[in-house]
Amino acid sequence: MKKFLNDESGAVTVDFVVLTAGAVLIAVGVGTTLAGKVSTAIGAISL
Repeated sequence: MKKFLNDESGAVTVDFVVLTAGAVLIAVGVGTTLAGKVSTAIGAISL
């Protein structure tokens, strides 16, 4: 049990999962913001 508790081989994986989740959340936020602004800009163009 002591060996299992001291094993840190999965810690790097957890770090990368957390960083990837953060990057995905930022990308979704930026995409949502840009989609709204692009939609507004396209609506303002009258042909």
